[in-house]
Amino acid sequence: MPLNQLEVIEGCYVTDSSGCHRYDFWNEQALFDGSPHTGWGSLSRNEPQTEYLDIDLGGVHVPVKIRLQRRAVPVIRTGFPGTLRVIAYPEQGGEKTLLVAGDIEVEAGEWFEGDLEPVETRRIRVETGGIKIRPSGKFFTQIMQMQFLVEG
Repeated sequence: MPLNQLEVIEGCYVTDSSGCHRYDFWNEQALFDGSPHTGWGSLSRNEPQTEYLDIDLGGVHVPVKIRLQRRAVPVIRTGFPGTLRVIAYPEQGGEKTLLVAGDIEVEAGEWFEGDLEPVETRRIRVETGGIKIRPSGKFFTQIMQMQFLVEG
């Protein structure tokens, strides 16, 4: 479905994450502030690991698409996830995988878009992986913006 027929879910917020909470500009709540200059980052790690964000959509919705924006710094080739898994926790209980994506390649400042299996939910978990090692020998995930979209 074209983006112009979709609407961004407003009021999303992160309830838990594996990320870094030390800076105002690398804070998981910055994922939903609409700014490409702030975002979420994981801790700097010696070994790669799956990072996660637990998200409340601010109400019950049926999201059909997820969008993630890569940092707009072309010289930094690391940090954006190479894999993504999106899990919903439907109101009636249990969990449902909505998307599994691999080999993600996105240019600096651009968006990854993934179609979600439509499930009515308020809570979602986003798991990221596939981070490439930085020249410093560390692994660090960075996402500038995140959006969930519903049919308009």
